[in-house]
Amino acid sequence: MKEESIARLTSPEDYAYHIGEVASVGTHSLQVVRRQFSVKEPYKLESFPTTGISRAEYKAGLAPLRIIAGILLLALLLGIAYFLTTSWSRLEAGTTVRVGLLALAGAYGLRWAFMSRRHQLTFHMHDGKRIGWCSRAGDFKYKERAVAHVLEYLRAQGLLWESGKR
Repeated sequence: MKEESIARLTSPEDYAYHIGEVASVGTHSLQVVRRQFSVKEPYKLESFPTTGISRAEYKAGLAPLRIIAGILLLALLLGIAYFLTTSWSRLEAGTTVRVGLLALAGAYGLRWAFMSRRHQLTFHMHDGKRIGWCSRAGDFKYKERAVAHVLEYLRAQGLLWESGKR
């Protein structure tokens, strides 16, 4: 039978962020990004047969580093707001405060702190290896369709391990 692509989880432009992770899932193989020592082609795709998968896990969770960055950004903005309110009368004449930039930073901080989700797939192989894939924190909505195709395929093959089926 011919290899059919189920879903492409990572584009070639994002290979640098997904080294050692699954790039695409096919009917007969998983394509994993590997680094190679070449300037012309720094990455290669290594194939692992899907028959080697014993089970697969899926988790849609939070991106902790992005959440921490959002909280730190909000704390910095609160510090700036406190400083401005307590020392407004001591500022020199002609001092400008870029309110738009502070508002933009606040919007990013709120988004990072409260809306950072990601997909996470882990493939357990028969030989004990684990091959995983995590979406980047801002790509949750963009990767939903590809992840849904992979989950549908894994359910059809009986490989998807769900927490209720221990």
